[in-house]
Amino acid sequence: MTEQYDYCIKYLNKQWNSLTFYFPKDKGIYIGLPNKFIAPTSKDGIFAGDSFYWDSYFIILGLLASKKLSLAKGIVENFSYLQKRFGIIPSRNRFLNLGISQPPFLSSMILEIFECTKDKKWLKKFSEVVEKELTTYWLNSKSAEKHLVYSGLSRYCDHYINHITAEHESGWDMTSRFYNKCLDYLPVDLNSLLYKYEKDLSKIHKILGDKKKERKYLKQAEFRKEKINKLMWNERKGFFFDYDYNKKKQSVFYSLAGFYPLWTGLASNSQAKKCRDKLKKFECEYGLVNTQKVVSKEFKQWDYPNGWANQQWLVVKGLLNYGFEEDAERLAKKWLDLNKIVFDKTGKFWEKYDVVSGKVGKEGRYSNQTGFGWTNAVFIKLANEFKSKFK
Repeated sequence: MTEQYDYCIKYLNKQWNSLTFYFPKDKGIYIGLPNKFIAPTSKDGIFAGDSFYWDSYFIILGLLASKKLSLAKGIVENFSYLQKRFGIIPSRNRFLNLGISQPPFLSSMILEIFECTKDKKWLKKFSEVVEKELTTYWLNSKSAEKHLVYSGLSRYCDHYINHITAEHESGWDMTSRFYNKCLDYLPVDLNSLLYKYEKDLSKIHKILGDKKKERKYLKQAEFRKEKINKLMWNERKGFFFDYDYNKKKQSVFYSLAGFYPLWTGLASNSQAKKCRDKLKKFECEYGLVNTQKVVSKEFKQWDYPNGWANQQWLVVKGLLNYGFEEDAERLAKKWLDLNKIVFDKTGKFWEKYDVVSGKVGKEGRYSNQTGFGWTNAVFIKLANEFKSKFK
């Protein structure tokens, strides 16, 4: 643990208890879950009692770094329970959210835990949930809210089949990235995550000794990689973009979603280097801004000047995957220092931050929230990842 962040980490480790909830039975708006989980906020926040899907991957990174393996495993088991009961891993454990998911990170959660336990029986059990989620939800082309829509690639789409609520499924609620037409886009982040699902499943079945399934998922991953490169990679600009499949053209909007291919290992070394060169479009004094500058009457919280903890981690880890250690270390320190600066001023860790001005993030759909599940977790994870560097 690095001394300069020691007092912050001590505070955050104490926060786990206040963010831990347990609803074993359905109660009002909440779906009962068999195990304890971490919510973004404590009982005083608007997300008290909510177990969010994609938040939980980043939370698990922090829990494992904090030696809370049992709690991390319980979260995965909760998602398995939801998938089996409802045929979906909903965006959160509320009945009103049963027709909407979030960016898929389940395979990553499972492998992070497996690296700690080496429990093949546990791995096999929950890999089956990953397979079911992939095939029946994200590769679904038959239901009204179909996700698999064009050239073997998928989109965000919830049961309302509405641009706004599809954008909610993206987790980026809200952003200028989709031009208010989320249903029309093949998102580079979603399809990179599905590529990782297929690569992860190939890896899992190799571990489990199932060569047929190992080859099957590797083949699917290579097919997806080919399509992503064809539709979403822009060689001239040196970056990955979303693809509007109705207009048959790439978006021109720069966002940190373009770095997901580095986190998932999809990018070639040449592509990764060109993406690394685009850091200058996002890097600010206090970290990475989530998007390019936007001119809009209505501010959207996933846009410039805000930065989010989960995105910082994905970019930093993506850079590390390709050997860009100096860039990763610099960005990690900027984010850790920003969190510490604001903590010293407010006594809190926050949902999002203004990385341009170095303060609490600009409000969007709702008031600024403290707590905060994935912010705390990413701080702990980054401090742990670079503990030998920051002295």
